[in-house]
Amino acid sequence: MPKTEVLTESKYAKLVADIRKIIAEGRIRVAKAANQELVQTYWDVGQRVCQEGLTEKGGYGESILADLAEELEMDETTLLRSIHLFQTYKTVPDSEVLTWSHYKVLLPLTDEQERKWYEKLVEEQGLTVPQLTEAVKNERFEESQTKEGKKVKAKTLIRPTEAAFVYKALVERVIDGDTLLLRVDLGFQVWKEQRFRLAGIDCPPIDEPKGRKAYEYVRDQMAKVDFVMVKSNKVDIYGRYVAHVFYSLKTDDRDKVFSEGRYLNQELLDKGLAIVI
Repeated sequence: MPKTEVLTESKYAKLVADIRKIIAEGRIRVAKAANQELVQTYWDVGQRVCQEGLTEKGGYGESILADLAEELEMDETTLLRSIHLFQTYKTVPDSEVLTWSHYKVLLPLTDEQERKWYEKLVEEQGLTVPQLTEAVKNERFEESQTKEGKKVKAKTLIRPTEAAFVYKALVERVIDGDTLLLRVDLGFQVWKEQRFRLAGIDCPPIDEPKGRKAYEYVRDQMAKVDFVMVKSNKVDIYGRYVAHVFYSLKTDDRDKVFSEGRYLNQELLDKGLAIVI
């Protein structure tokens, strides 16, 4: 039989509290499910694009991706991140804590050990996206490795060899030691002006002596060549395009410049004008 007695004040308060808890827990489940579905969706998008081999078709692929983003009313950066998500994770990332916004911060990290360390940090401490961004910016991973007496990172970058997303570019301006304004040849007489940050390294600010020296070195080297080859297929956590830049004082053959030419990112490290990040 249904209860007919009147609720006491304490029972009513408990009823309200219990229902609030049920609703709050339900909203959390919905949010977690939505986050996972978003990650799944972008991973699937990246997989579908890669099935067409567009990342291996140079300027043509870049042009198609730009058209595709416009057709889908989707930001081109999000489309590129979707591709990078698929290329970085062999299966769809499954986490009750990490959101798509967390993964956007993690994707630029090329070191798998470092990326997994930050993933674990988010899982254990429930870091928000701004907190994760700050942790990466402050090099928490490097700090933890140093404290444990481990070797942090070698001063040698892994030189890219895969020819996907490699373009000829003209140097419009050297902004500072690790930032260039390039006019990129996308093919079919299509050129795009874009600012690039050199991948894997960081130079001191240009108003510091070593930063000025880095700027002058890059400026002088770029003045000696007609063009550079640039490899870029992602943006960093600040939305900037990152790139590996190659040039040659001996040949104008694009393929040889990329495969055998000087690797600007590594040169700045070798000369002590930059640090690994």
